[in-house]
Order: sequence, then structure tokens, then C-alpha cells
Amino acid sequence: MKIDKATAIARRNQQLGTPVLSADNCLFAVLDHKRNIWWFDVPVKRLHTGLGDWINLLLHTPENDQLQHLKVPTSFLRTRLEEMEVRNAHKRRTTISLALSADRDAWLQDQ
Repeated sequence: MKIDKATAIARRNQQLGTPVLSADNCLFAVLDHKRNIWWFDVPVKRLHTGLGDWINLLLHTPENDQLQHLKVPTSFLRTRLEEMEVRNAHKRRTTISLALSADRDAWLQDQ
């Protein structure tokens, strides 16, 4: 079963018991079975102080309808910005790419 971002947010908020997540503070990805990764383009502007201390990543696996929630500190990503692939550097929509592995030997490691 494949779901969209709004459905994933609603499901996770129900599990949490309170509406903590929104479209503004979450990123959503569906497992890419060909490469066995969840792919995220994280706007660099979200990593700046004052725009939130956390990035919420929702990872969906359609074959078993599993939804995982990762709460990543923005400081963690900020300190590793040099190690990550930055897209559209020095432009309006600069992003970092996260390709989180679903392989057992590299579980949730950036590829």
C-alpha cells in the first residue's frame, strides 16, 4: 500500500497522540526498491538556527505498509554539511541529498 505525505503525517500524529508533525516540519520518502533507499532533499535553510531544532523524516515501506519516524537534530546535519552532497549551492533552493539505505548491513546510513 502506497501512501502520500499527508496520510503519513496524519498516521504518525495519531500514533503520537498529539498533532506534532505538519507539512512544514516533515519530509517524506517512499522506499525506492530498485536502489533500496529512501531519498530526501533537505532544504539547507531548514538547518539554520531559529527554524527548528529537528528535521522529522518519515520513511514509508509500501510492501509491508511500515512507517518509520526519524527525528534528526538540525545541529547534526549542520556540522556534517561539508561531507554531504549539496545541490544548487549558492542558489535560492539549496538542498542536501540524503539517500538512507534500507540494506541490513548499512541500515539508515547515507549512501
